[in-house]
Amino acid sequence: MLDKIMEMAGGDALKQITDHAGVTPDQAKQMLPMAQESLQEGLTSQLTSGNTEGLLGMFNSVGGDGLASNGIFGNIKNLFMQKIMGKMGLPESVAGIAAGAGMGSMVGSLTGLLKADGDNDDISTDNIMSVLGGGGAAGMLGNLVGDAGGALGGLKDAASGLVGGAADGAGGVADKLKDAAGDKLGNLLG
Repeated sequence: MLDKIMEMAGGDALKQITDHAGVTPDQAKQMLPMAQESLQEGLTSQLTSGNTEGLLGMFNSVGGDGLASNGIFGNIKNLFMQKIMGKMGLPESVAGIAAGAGMGSMVGSLTGLLKADGDNDDISTDNIMSVLGGGGAAGMLGNLVGDAGGALGGLKDAASGLVGGAADGAGGVADKLKDAAGDKLGNLLG
């Protein structure tokens, strides 16, 4: 799904980044994969925690100054900004402007998809799960669940390592953590 958003919104995001941050088109192109990665990480964390209401608030705040003050958008934008600074060595002032302009464009495009998915121009949690979750345009949540499954396996490994040597006991705890997280994700998707 994010690949489709990048195809659809990539040109506008490039324009927004170059126009607002004053970077070259080549630099802006280098930022797009980082933007996609940041958006996926941010949406994954919200979906796996069951925060569809928070996502609803973010998507409904697009337009005007509402998005800039939304906490979830701020976290995703910050992820993007940190990647720009770390991978491209750009100063925080430039990276912040680029991240805000680029991510604002991408979230705006995703909001358009959510509105187009419904019966009217309203966005609901059903729209969010339909576009990001099951059926039709999905793909994205399948990828997100795959990523989350890997993360859950990593959680088990980390828990085993933390207990140090007590692999059987840690594995049991880690398995319970993994199962509980899987159940929560299953409830979200079910």
